[in-house]
Amino acid sequence: MSKRLLPALALSALGLMMSVPASAQLDPLTDPLPRTLGESADKRLDRVEQSLREMRAILFQGRDTGKPVVVQPAETQGQVSTLDTHVADVQETLRRINSQLDQITTDIASVRRDAAADATTIRTLAQANNALVARVDAMEKALDTLNKDNAARAAADQAKAQDPGVQYTAAMQLYIDGQYAPAAAAFQTFLAAHPDDPNAPQARYELAESQYKQASYNDAAQSYLAAIRGWPATVWAPDAVIKLGLSLIELKRNSDACDVLAQLDAHYPTAPAAAKTQARAARTRARCA
Repeated sequence: MSKRLLPALALSALGLMMSVPASAQLDPLTDPLPRTLGESADKRLDRVEQSLREMRAILFQGRDTGKPVVVQPAETQGQVSTLDTHVADVQETLRRINSQLDQITTDIASVRRDAAADATTIRTLAQANNALVARVDAMEKALDTLNKDNAARAAADQAKAQDPGVQYTAAMQLYIDGQYAPAAAAFQTFLAAHPDDPNAPQARYELAESQYKQASYNDAAQSYLAAIRGWPATVWAPDAVIKLGLSLIELKRNSDACDVLAQLDAHYPTAPAAAKTQARAARTRARCA
């Protein structure tokens, strides 16, 4: 645009603006939108003067620079400011989102580390559990073997205990050790299980002896009598007769004792002298005739 044309444009624009009627609804320089109804004349005049000042500034700028003159509404700067504000808000929102994403990324990494640590712990615990299960299995097998061995040993012991010879020997050992009550019980068990065993006569006599040692005179008298009746020809028979008489004396049955002691000479004339001496002492004690 030439320098001669700029003043002409300015004057034309000024003449155009001054010729606008007061009732016009549009301001071609500053406001393309309809004016608010009821606006006062002073306010409108102020707007016109503002528009003229802006136009003059534009025209002078075009004259000095030689660049095309672009006329924009006055509201453009406000819109730009608003857009700048929106852009700043969006940028701030993006900054916060990026910060949150960074934190989420950090948290995910931490969770992954914790998950890896937990997986390692789980593997370690699983290995320990497997080792424990293996040990328990080994212990159960060893215990099962031990139980089988114990059962076999118990069965063998029971079978051995039921052996007549073993039972009789055990009972005799108790008597020798002075354990008369257990010995009497052992002899009774033996006789009940093996009444026809070759050791049964001696066991019957030893039972009576065990009872007599405990001062169980009634039981002893019955056992002595059974031994004599069952096996009258044994070497211990004379002694059994004397012990039967002594048991009856202890039971205050002197008359019965005298009758028993009188049989010694009749049935056992060859009894040892010591036995005959003991029998005479017993008869004296019972006051036999």
